[in-house]
Amino acid sequence: MKKLTSFLLSTAVLAFTSFSTASEEHSEGKINYKEKGFEFSVDYWIALPDGNFSVDGNKYELKEIGYEKAKDFGAKFMYKGLFHGDLNLVFYYTPIKFNASKEADKAFSFRDFSVNAGDKYESTYDFNNYDLGLLFDIGHLKEKTEDRLDVRAGISVRYLDGSVEFKSENGSEYKKNYSSFKPMIDLETEVEVLPVNQELTAEIILELQSYIWEDEYLHDFIDSLRINYKHFFVEAGYRVMKYKLKDDGIKSKTSAEGGFLSLGTMF
Repeated sequence: MKKLTSFLLSTAVLAFTSFSTASEEHSEGKINYKEKGFEFSVDYWIALPDGNFSVDGNKYELKEIGYEKAKDFGAKFMYKGLFHGDLNLVFYYTPIKFNASKEADKAFSFRDFSVNAGDKYESTYDFNNYDLGLLFDIGHLKEKTEDRLDVRAGISVRYLDGSVEFKSENGSEYKKNYSSFKPMIDLETEVEVLPVNQELTAEIILELQSYIWEDEYLHDFIDSLRINYKHFFVEAGYRVMKYKLKDDGIKSKTSAEGGFLSLGTMF
């Protein structure tokens, strides 16, 4: 929650500064193309865990460990209209935290952690995603189609800050932290499906972020429906996030997916 609060405060300050600057430039006649603007939203995501991780060659399924679905708040900020209106600056914050608390069905161990059948243990699989990206509007489609179609493409950097932790009632425990920067390719498409009037519209949004390098990958896909009314919007959809990562003899091939709801504002 502290990380989310810090993120919200930072993006709010940036949004206010950016919007003020854009207003001043517009009043001075410096903007020759599209006006600058921003969007800010907070989302609630319920994600189901799947996949496995292996430690020193021994594989453990997330469902067998007993991880329950994650329920987390995230946020997104987009600053539109940089450099003649074709470039957009995007920030994302997406936390995911799976928890497990159960009795071991059978004995298992790795590194400093071990349990016998019937031993109670707790585990946390936690990874926070921080994204900073630059997206270009392709071919001025939004203007050419009178706001009915918009396609953006670009690059971003995702910072992963995660950990996995096990604690048993017998006193054994193990914790591993993980952090890494991943370059991502970004694609976004917005298709207007219900132009009621200028103040009320509906659109389908598809977003894909992807990273592939050697034996690792990270894919993040969003499919949603968004309703815009004046300076506010509500968005609901489905998100799938898949990872394959490795570090210090630990390999993970996991996914988190489920429905989300976002509430936001735009100026």
